[in-house]
Amino acid sequence: MSWSSALLAFLVSHAGGDVLLQTDWQAQNKAEGLGDDKVARRALSRHLATYTMAFLPALLWIGKDRGGGRAVSVGGLVAVPHLIIDDGRLVRAWTRQVKHASEPPAGLLIAVDQSFHVISLLGAALVAAR
Repeated sequence: MSWSSALLAFLVSHAGGDVLLQTDWQAQNKAEGLGDDKVARRALSRHLATYTMAFLPALLWIGKDRGGGRAVSVGGLVAVPHLIIDDGRLVRAWTRQVKHASEPPAGLLIAVDQSFHVISLLGAALVAAR
């Protein structure tokens, strides 16, 4: 398995999990889900569960090719950054402090969010192919 083939599988899985399977309720309520708000925590947790399920075919492929331990590790490298990114605080802080957008439009927040996702998936693909 090459890192590029793993990345392609991850990008397809990401599209399925982050766009096709995420419900509107999850998208509208997951912000700050790592905080104290129980509704936000439930929305983020449910999104993470369905998101990670979208990666099962890719993770099974990694397990067959590289072993179960690698697949579990890569699964963590997919899930944990996704959890942190989708909490939203990192994305908002980045847009304020790095992009100097005090009131960023939704499109900019989505672009930064997806950029972080792609970068983190690249890291997971490099580990998967190692």
